[in-house]
Amino acid sequence: MLIVKYSIETKATPEAVWKVWADVDNWNTWDHGIDSSTIFGPFATGTRGKVKPKGAGEVHTLLTYVEPMKVFIDEAKLPFTRLIFTHTLSRSGKKTLVSHQIEMKGPLALLFSYLIGRDLKKNLPREMSAMIRKAEGIVIEQDRLENHH
Repeated sequence: MLIVKYSIETKATPEAVWKVWADVDNWNTWDHGIDSSTIFGPFATGTRGKVKPKGAGEVHTLLTYVEPMKVFIDEAKLPFTRLIFTHTLSRSGKKTLVSHQIEMKGPLALLFSYLIGRDLKKNLPREMSAMIRKAEGIVIEQDRLENHH
């Protein structure tokens, strides 16, 4: 069951966005819905982690698919439900299109979509905008460093 899909354009390069995504320990600097996040290994297919959403217990995660600079999919398990987060990047000219999609699958998906789906839908555009601002800051910093050398 699709909960939400949201896309945003940015001047940040796919590399800058990827750098923000791959820095799992600092997701809470732009995703204000989480207290903390950790990854137990490289940002690659098969690596496990955990996320502590605000006001909830820790959720274990798994990177089910990672194609650097293009896409990563991570999953979290709730009772009898899987949350699937798909993050994609595509470049067109000097713009990067960043898309996030959140799905729920399983016998209790309807219940969890009712319990947390509304907040996921409401918060996704704000969290993505914050992530994009962080990625654009990386681009500005890179330009500054390159122009001083």
